Amino acid sequence: RPADPAELLAALTGPAAGTPLATAQGPRTVLLLPADAAGAAPAVLRERGLRGCAITGEGLDRIAVAHRLATCALTTAPEHAHRPGRILTDADAHVLALLAGHPATDAEHIGRLVLGPLARPAQRHLLEALTAYLDTGSATAAARGLRLHPQSLRYRLRRVRELSGRDPRDPWQRLTLDIARTVAGPPPGRDDGPGGGAFRVSSP
Repeated sequence: RPADPAELLAALTGPAAGTPLATAQGPRTVLLLPADAAGAAPAVLRERGLRGCAITGEGLDRIAVAHRLATCALTTAPEHAHRPGRILTDADAHVLALLAGHPATDAEHIGRLVLGPLARPAQRHLLEALTAYLDTGSATAAARGLRLHPQSLRYRLRRVRELSGRDPRDPWQRLTLDIARTVAGPPPGRDDGPGGGAFRVSSP
C-alpha cells in the first residue's frame, strides 16, 4: 500500500503545501517538491520504513524523464543500495538506467554525475587513488602501486568520500564509482593520446 501523499508532503514541506503536487501511483507515492525539501527526505522515509529516489537534476520540461528514472531505480536497485537513512539519487538512478540498457543521457555525463568534483583536473590525484583502490581492492596495495604511504592513500580516499558523497568501501557506492570512472573518460585537460579511453591507473 502506498504512503499517504498528503501526509508525506506535509512532513517534507509543511502542512500548507496541500496535495496537488503529490499522488499515489500503484504501490508508489510520487511527489513534486522544492529542491530544498530533498534534504529532509532520508529521515522522513526512514521513520516510516519507506524507500525513495530523489531526482533533483531534471527541469520541469523533463519531468517525464525524472519519473521514469525514479521508477526504474526503485524497481531495479539491489537490496544493498537501500541503507537506513539513504535515498537513491540522480546519480544512482542514471547508473541503474545505464545498466538496464536505457540511459537517459550519455554515459560520459553519467560518469561525471557520479564522480562530481572528482572529475575536475585539480582532483586528478584523488581519482588516481580511487582508481588504484578499485583495481586492487586494498588501500595498502593501491598505495604501493602509486608509491604512496598507506596513510596518504587513506587520506585521499577520505577526500573522495567527502567530495563525491560516496564511500568506496560500501558495496553499492563502490559499484557506482567503478562504473563512473570507467565510462567518464579522461578528466578535462588530460590527453590519453590516440584512442582515448577511460581514465584508469593500473597497479603493478
